[in-house]
Amino acid sequence: MRKILLLLAVPFLFWVSEDAQAQQAEGSYLVSGAFDLARTDAPGVIRRYQIGLETNYFHWYNISFSGGYEFNYNRPNQVTLGGRYYPLEPAFIRMRGLIGKDSDLAFGAGYTLNLSYRVRLEGMVDYYAVSNVAGLRAGISFLIN
Repeated sequence: MRKILLLLAVPFLFWVSEDAQAQQAEGSYLVSGAFDLARTDAPGVIRRYQIGLETNYFHWYNISFSGGYEFNYNRPNQVTLGGRYYPLEPAFIRMRGLIGKDSDLAFGAGYTLNLSYRVRLEGMVDYYAVSNVAGLRAGISFLIN
């Protein structure tokens, strides 16, 4: 089984590693806001939510560094530091550290739907490694060149 997965992964990695021109330019900013639609630790409706604001700086067209702030209901708010990698233009992989009381490390993946050159809808899923929780998130972002 491991050999089959490896055989399938190699062509995919070559396909993903091709030089794809992203719509964001080096040196541009992506300002976004998102909220959790669902979480695995939610005890009920509006008893556990998280809203995040984030700014991404694109050092290269497919790699960004981010900083933000997470507003939590029933928990302490947190500062976030992380980054995104766009292996294929609309899809991205991200990692964030949530700093503050109850610090955590979030690994995620998402998809961007461009409404215009500057406005994007984003959907993403995150896995929080320390608390062992998964969340589904939706948001809107604005590109600033």
